Amino acid sequence: MSTKSPFDDRFTKVAETDEIERGDGIAVDVNGIEVAVFNVNGEFYAISNVCAHQCAPLDKAGEQKINADDTWTDTRGGVNEDACTVSCPWHLWEWDLETGEHEASGKRIGTFDVEVADGDVYVGI
Repeated sequence: MSTKSPFDDRFTKVAETDEIERGDGIAVDVNGIEVAVFNVNGEFYAISNVCAHQCAPLDKAGEQKINADDTWTDTRGGVNEDACTVSCPWHLWEWDLETGEHEASGKRIGTFDVEVADGDVYVGI
């Protein structure tokens, strides 16, 4: 998916705003980089879609689990809109969507600039 950006050449259209539900995310490929784009209270954030712990896809956070029926929740991970974080669906590592930091370990994953124009979401790489 590529549409000419109203911003500089770094930006690529990745979705329309209504395609990403509030509190959810999608995976996109931007110039060969796997990116997760999340809608947090109507603001959009882009972060590496690969958890630095064991490479889980962060865009799957909050989806219904397909195994481990005896655990304490029906879903794994998810977006915390108050804290502006996403928790990994595999081991619940919590990533700051603004900084890419996992506070407990000090590890960071990539974050990317996001712009919105005319109902379209653009990610800058």
